[in-house]
Amino acid sequence: MVTLRSHNLILHAGFARQLHPKVLYDLGKIGFEDQLRFQELYLSKKKSLNLAFICLLFFPGTHYAFMGKWQTQLLFWLTLGGGLVWWVIDFCRLKNILNESNFHVQQKILMEIKSVNVFNSVKPLVSQNMMPA
Repeated sequence: MVTLRSHNLILHAGFARQLHPKVLYDLGKIGFEDQLRFQELYLSKKKSLNLAFICLLFFPGTHYAFMGKWQTQLLFWLTLGGGLVWWVIDFCRLKNILNESNFHVQQKILMEIKSVNVFNSVKPLVSQNMMPA
């Protein structure tokens, strides 16, 4: 268990290092079951650096599509990778691009979990006993 500013995380420290600090802080505020659900969802949806490099090297220009950035992908194709200059620059900064993409995945999953918790915590206004027969 990792303790973070009076918030408890039950996530493994190796997994927690993959996460953005803002996401870690918010994870510490939710329950243990939700933290485990976040971990499961994130591991299934996160993008792999190895696969991104394969896309960049062997299928030039598909690395943006792999990360779900279709508008950037189209612009990359239209400019032919900026005359291959953009392609070389992306080769150097691919890890940062991937981290940003994975941060957006983390935020989406966390928002989904929080919204489910909000709807689960709302109690019905009318109880079953008060319903007319």
